[in-house]
Amino acid sequence: MKLLLSYFDRYFSPQQVAVYGNHSAGLIARHLFEAMAGFGEVGTIDAADRPSGRDDDLFVGHFWSFAEQVRGNEFGGRVAVYTMCDPDERRRILEPLERETGFREPVSDLPPAWFDHEATMRAADLVLLVGNSWTLQTFPPQWRAKIRLVNYSIDERVFFAEPDMPRAEVCYPATRCGLRKGFLDVIETWRTIDPGVARLHAVGAMDDEWSRFLAEQNNGSIVHHGWIDSQDARYGALLRRCRFAHVPTLAEGQMGTLLEAIFSGCIPITTRNSGIDDRVLEHCIVVEPRNIRQQREAILDALSWSDEVYAERRRRMLDAARMHHTWPRFHEAVTRVLQEAAAVKEPA
Repeated sequence: MKLLLSYFDRYFSPQQVAVYGNHSAGLIARHLFEAMAGFGEVGTIDAADRPSGRDDDLFVGHFWSFAEQVRGNEFGGRVAVYTMCDPDERRRILEPLERETGFREPVSDLPPAWFDHEATMRAADLVLLVGNSWTLQTFPPQWRAKIRLVNYSIDERVFFAEPDMPRAEVCYPATRCGLRKGFLDVIETWRTIDPGVARLHAVGAMDDEWSRFLAEQNNGSIVHHGWIDSQDARYGALLRRCRFAHVPTLAEGQMGTLLEAIFSGCIPITTRNSGIDDRVLEHCIVVEPRNIRQQREAILDALSWSDEVYAERRRRMLDAARMHHTWPRFHEAVTRVLQEAAAVKEPA
């Protein structure tokens, strides 16, 4: 069988070390490639490429360029990979908040101008969606029959929980601190929490407008560490010394930095919008985005837990994460989807 994978060369390339290979997009692409290799020879193209005249048995492609790349080719089976909730729902969530606050999501975080969501969903035989039941429900009912949920994981050699009890501190890990990642909620919540009670350690790049807003609102309870590469030992050490991760994200597929925090032993105070498996969220603290009062009360309640209560809750969370967010489970799910996609085009 001949297969073709389309992703981004800067995140994954089988011929060389990718610049962002350790990011969640890079890990997903590499493990997609490995799962596909179990079916036959796998070729790769970049999302910017526009192939024509190809006749691969299976095509698997990132949703941004999927509709453009299937055009003019005769692929046997076609699987689109969505690493984000429904793009229309994402806009519905974020655009009113952007108008209200003046904060904007970076252009690099948005699909390109040529992206056509409806055309992509029509063109795909099946859709591999990274996320949980909330992520699935953001897609209109007419598309859900072809969507298959999948969880991914992290590098457990890098992110692991220490047996010792971490300090009663809180972290906010993100690649970029911004609106979609719930950083407005973080600032509005922590400006009402005395730094003598607890501090939040924020990790992530920050635009100037966010830096100014944080400086205006911060009462000393938020410590911003800037961006730290996930492979840097300082990053893992910071996560392991915190008991909780406050990440009230608004729109995700599945938040990779939150998974890193979970496997490091931090119990999330987060939203269902984070995309974390529902069976793991059962052992986390689930809050609603933009509900500042609820988030503040949840943080203060969690900080009051005894060591025994915290240790038991963390154990159950880690057990669930190690069961449901694993690369073997990811490979199994992808394999089932590829088998199903191949069967779709088999002659009767």
